[in-house]
Amino acid sequence: MLNSKVLVLFLGILIALSVISALEIIEAMPTTSVQGQMSQGTIITCYNQFNGTYFPYKVMVTYYPGNYSAGMGFPSEWSVTNYNQDHNAVVQTASQALKQGVSWELPLNNYVGGVAIPLTTSISQLPWASQLGAKGALVMQTQMAGEPLGVTLADNLLFATEDSMMGSISAINPVTGQIVWTATGLAGQAMNNPIIYNGLVIVSVGGVCFTFSQFVHYETHHYNEIMRARNGAVYAFNATDGRLVWMRFTKGEAMPAPAIYHGILAYTTGGGCFVGLNATTGQMLWKDVFPGYMGNMASVNYYVTHNGTPLFIAGFTYTVAPYGFLIAVNGYNGHLAWNATMPSPYVGANTGLGDVPPAVDQQAGLVIDNDIANFNSTANTVDTVTFALNATTGKPVWATNLGKGIIPPAFKGGMPLIHRNFVYVGAPSLGIVAKLYVNNGSIVWETRLPDLKIPPTLPGGPRGSPTYYHGLLWVAGGSRVYVLNPNTGAVLSMYYIGGRMGIVNPVIAGGTMYLSNSYGWVVAVPLSQIFPGWYSY
Repeated sequence: MLNSKVLVLFLGILIALSVISALEIIEAMPTTSVQGQMSQGTIITCYNQFNGTYFPYKVMVTYYPGNYSAGMGFPSEWSVTNYNQDHNAVVQTASQALKQGVSWELPLNNYVGGVAIPLTTSISQLPWASQLGAKGALVMQTQMAGEPLGVTLADNLLFATEDSMMGSISAINPVTGQIVWTATGLAGQAMNNPIIYNGLVIVSVGGVCFTFSQFVHYETHHYNEIMRARNGAVYAFNATDGRLVWMRFTKGEAMPAPAIYHGILAYTTGGGCFVGLNATTGQMLWKDVFPGYMGNMASVNYYVTHNGTPLFIAGFTYTVAPYGFLIAVNGYNGHLAWNATMPSPYVGANTGLGDVPPAVDQQAGLVIDNDIANFNSTANTVDTVTFALNATTGKPVWATNLGKGIIPPAFKGGMPLIHRNFVYVGAPSLGIVAKLYVNNGSIVWETRLPDLKIPPTLPGGPRGSPTYYHGLLWVAGGSRVYVLNPNTGAVLSMYYIGGRMGIVNPVIAGGTMYLSNSYGWVVAVPLSQIFPGWYSY
């Protein structure tokens, strides 16, 4: 008789071979999708084409029905990056658990083909740390492996993307931290907030790379021929089970998050495209092309004019002065409404207005943005400027210099938050949070965040927008969450998360905060753990 251990090993090999054979069959089949029932109710669906066009990578959706969360009382829509026009990511919830505060840590990258690096890992142990140094390794980890932006909380679930090649999107139970479904094998890196509309979760993808031919265009002064990346796409999945509903490839990367208004989805690309789609079907409604303009990380926002016409607003990078533009187009037909640069006397620099997603004050009729200007090549310094434009015309209203510092790597500015009559914004080169009057840009206070190292040593921060909740200002920067008094700017608490939070905004529901992390994690933290006196403050 066979030894029992040998028998078990033999059976294990047979099972493994049968699984491999099945996967080979699925991969070879020229069908849109193949679905299989796995153990304990897990359902795996493989997609290799859509409407006759093949995918570059196998899109694999893994669905765990038993992990679904119902009755959360979340909003049914998440229409722009950081939830709404003013970038305040606070959502209502009916969950008593979330109101009390839940705690969990999910190594999401481990489930989607990447590596979730322990949050306490030193920078010296990161990939490429010995080659690029501490600052470069942190940036590389954020752009190529982790998650630059925060999470999405809507339609009973938490949604998070990961950069790890190729890109992925996951739906997570916000109470338990269990994965409800994942979709891997997207056509590019997923670097933004997923958008939620009408039972769909929509994610755009694309990386930060350039082909060598783009440098040739630059050297020969053919700036309008420059395009950033080639592997972009937009996907719409069923928010509940991850089923692919529609997708379309894009000209150039589609790193920035789209925006939705009344069923119209607008997105931008590294090929200078500004596109409007029917959000439910993916059918194109209109398309603009601005040669040489590159959608970067400046996700789309919108403003509704007095006559009810929506204007979609997004930032683009340009490779020569003025280095970037904010563009507004008519949401119904795509016609150009206005095109603006950084207000004089400031001159944009580097990635310009293509980096920071603008916030919109619907009531005041203002577009608020933040970026770097006046680059000094000798000192390697820049000014960080927050400014306001008239949302209808694009004309400058005010511009305020927050200070001069060493130019930061990658994402150069801070995403603004608008709350009532004030703007709250970070400056990565300075390591500060500032409060300004929304009507004239006057500075109320500036606070240097403790223990947040800035350029040239480390990348600096904060980059993500602060969150205003329960009379407190919550800020994610570096490896910590800071709690500030919004009236004085005083730091009330600082709480260690670990890893790095790049362009992360705290997302809050009840008594729980959700954060993504460049090290490949999504975490839930009770507010009482971050600041014990938050509720009675």
